[in-house]
Amino acid sequence: MANVLTTSHIQSAYSIASQVMDQSLSLKQGVAQLVTEGIGATYAQDLINIYRYMRLGRCYHRTINVEATNYFLRQLFEDGGTEYLSPAINATHQHIDYYERHQKLTLHRKRRVVADLEHLLGGSVIAHQETFEKEVHAALADSSSARKARLAARPHVKPERVVLTSTMFVRNPDVVAETLHRAGGVCEECDQPAPFTRKSNGMPYLEVHHKIRLADGGLDTLENAVALCPNCHRASHYG
Repeated sequence: MANVLTTSHIQSAYSIASQVMDQSLSLKQGVAQLVTEGIGATYAQDLINIYRYMRLGRCYHRTINVEATNYFLRQLFEDGGTEYLSPAINATHQHIDYYERHQKLTLHRKRRVVADLEHLLGGSVIAHQETFEKEVHAALADSSSARKARLAARPHVKPERVVLTSTMFVRNPDVVAETLHRAGGVCEECDQPAPFTRKSNGMPYLEVHHKIRLADGGLDTLENAVALCPNCHRASHYG
């Protein structure tokens, strides 16, 4: 059996995995075909299963190399557009987090592959917000009279709607709950009581923030979490 997964292997694995997914081949038949091409039976099954998990948007625990990850994601976009790519990227984010947590390392190259492909989803909420903040900064640098003139020229314009997609992390609710319990209603940055209580349950309102962002490879753990008042939370991002 081949020791290295070649580009040809990756392309065949994707094609066969898609046939297994649409049930034109059984899993056993798909594995057997890949074995004849020189892929080990266990790895062949992993490749087929990873394709299925990508399509379903579910975390996969077995791993494939960077080239295969890139090919699978790009080909999914070719085959099904954002409908296929969005759950696949979500599944890959979950896999990266799982693998990094268990192997105690950072998959920099796989993270770059995912980041490079996210723009194909039609717009990122974070990117959109960053662009808007730059526009606000530019408007602040202008004169008040210039801003008012632009506003007068468009007095009753309805805001344009755009469809944005966002990759979200599946966070552990116990981390949030235990962090809030640890804080005891007091901001862990400024040591001031929460500014108000929630209408729904009367609990002090604090926001759980990750010291190292999940998007930057930070872990969803108590050690990486802190309970902040809204002011301190905003300061941690924009201060």
